[in-house]
Amino acid sequence: MKQAMQKYTAMKAAAAMAFLSFGTQVQAALPATANPTNAPAQGDYIGLLKGYAFDIAIVLGLILGTIAFLAVAKNMIATYNEIGEGKKTWGDMGMHGGMGVLLLVFVVYLLTQAATVIF
Repeated sequence: MKQAMQKYTAMKAAAAMAFLSFGTQVQAALPATANPTNAPAQGDYIGLLKGYAFDIAIVLGLILGTIAFLAVAKNMIATYNEIGEGKKTWGDMGMHGGMGVLLLVFVVYLLTQAATVIF
């Protein structure tokens, strides 16, 4: 019984030391925020907000391009499944693929033009 009590006390001390050692790592400083890609001069807060808005618009454009790519991929997979069922031909898949590539090129072109207009 005495040995079990000593084991319990040692485990309790080890747990307390571990808890205290983890507490010291929490006191680190917060990281600095990254400047926008179009960083303005020091003290120009309106320019800073415009820079962050530009970066957010670019990320939203990338998300839009990703959605367009996923829509084309979904359409190609659906067409491939219909070829297996005999409802469509390989020519249909080629036509869907060609139109999908044109759609993606058009989306990327418009996003590039929008990025130059925003800035």
